Amino acid sequence: LYLDKAQAVADRLLPAFNTPTGIPFALINLANGASKNWNWAAGGCSILSELGTMHLEFQYLSQLTGKEIYLEKVEKIRTTLKEASENNMYFNYINQQTGKWCQ
Repeated sequence: LYLDKAQAVADRLLPAFNTPTGIPFALINLANGASKNWNWAAGGCSILSELGTMHLEFQYLSQLTGKEIYLEKVEKIRTTLKEASENNMYFNYINQQTGKWCQ
């Protein structure tokens, strides 16, 4: 029951990942798939800690369901973060459109 519900929610979150970098928006309207970031986040960017949490949850959901789509989405985030890394340093915010760090 709970696994089915988790998968249903994850499926409705997938449109938030439709960005050039694969970094999802923070907020998504589950009724229509419209997504955006928090107004208070630097430059309207995505928050690094949310990406880490999502990585853990989606990776585990892939293991439980056998569906690779969830793992693929978060692995793309990991690739984008690695490419954006400056001397193995990560900042708090990243632009989901450009993959550049926000201040």
